[in-house]
Amino acid sequence: MKASMIALITAGTVFMGCSQKITPENLPSVVKNAVHSKFPAAQVVEWEKEGSLFEAEFAIGQTEYTALVDGTGNIVKSKQELTAADLPAEIAMTLKKDFQAYLVEDVERVEQQGQVYFQVELENNNEELKQVYTAAGTAASVPFWD
Repeated sequence: MKASMIALITAGTVFMGCSQKITPENLPSVVKNAVHSKFPAAQVVEWEKEGSLFEAEFAIGQTEYTALVDGTGNIVKSKQELTAADLPAEIAMTLKKDFQAYLVEDVERVEQQGQVYFQVELENNNEELKQVYTAAGTAASVPFWD
């Protein structure tokens, strides 16, 4: 009985920590308006509630974006998928110098607190690395945003 109760509490905690899909009708209008104001051409595909934040995943043309918005309509951070060719030259040189044995798998441009960062996923055989850089090509201290 005690083990069953612990399992039930653990399952509930895990479930509560997960994101929840949310319909546009159930979003605060200030949250919807924030995304449409910053990204007027956005076609929102999916909304999720991540703790106290709302996550919008959408496309503009063929480019995928994600934005995290708080309940007051403040965009906490956003990211845009890029190609390796879109990386600033400084980052491309850093990758060529420091990770020449790796292939660039994914690239994203992240805006957070007025700063721009570039996230790069690198792969070499079965090894995957995740790096974050400033536009100047230096390693950034912000965590990688999956």
